[in-house]
Amino acid sequence: MTDRQQLKWSVVLPGIPVSSNRGALGWSSVTLIESENHRILVDTGSYGDRALLLEKLGQKGFGPEDITMLFLTHFHFDHVLNLDLFPKAALYLSEAERDYIDQKDFLSVHDPFVPEPFYRFNVDRITSFSGEKCLVPGIRTIPLPGHTPGMTGLLLEQEKVLIAGDGIKNGYEFARDLPPPVFGSKRDALASYRKARDIADIIVPGHDRPFRNRDGEVSAYLDHFFIEVRFVPDPWIPEKIITFSSR
Repeated sequence: MTDRQQLKWSVVLPGIPVSSNRGALGWSSVTLIESENHRILVDTGSYGDRALLLEKLGQKGFGPEDITMLFLTHFHFDHVLNLDLFPKAALYLSEAERDYIDQKDFLSVHDPFVPEPFYRFNVDRITSFSGEKCLVPGIRTIPLPGHTPGMTGLLLEQEKVLIAGDGIKNGYEFARDLPPPVFGSKRDALASYRKARDIADIIVPGHDRPFRNRDGEVSAYLDHFFIEVRFVPDPWIPEKIITFSSR
């Protein structure tokens, strides 16, 4: 049986479209693609996701040593900081994103989200590529520049599922043609939206749950999310719990 016959995908951690006056919370999507010979993790989430990421992979029957490839859509902190949990996995990042960091372009555009020391520590692991390439049979890299110059998604060709990273951050922005925060080019960001509309039936955004793309519109979400936020304002008031649900 070939890789292609075994291909399937699932969301390990759903992206959450939320921010705060303290800054970006960075709850990004982490997606697992499985085939007969490969287990590919697309992005790894932020540092606060570590325990939950391992727990959710364990529920699927996988430990860190079972992941054979890591594909990073771009090198922002909320997508990469757990790559060290998977030391045996091959690591892929676009050449354009590597250039963005190596040439210090992220500094000139005031991009505060690149963890450069973490990049330097892991740079020898990286295999880079350019343009549209076959990663494994049935999976193709899709440049989606705009948010960063090297932003790249993965297309499951037969299923027409595009794992878009922050090329498409959430359904709200996509439906309104509002580009994500741009450290590359706004024109490129909107062109990436058009490309996604043309090639994908299902889109997995960087910070939202998967949705169906029908005639270029967000027609339906495939899942729901639930968040519970806890905080203790002072010692004399009981813990406060706020919940958010997409239902």
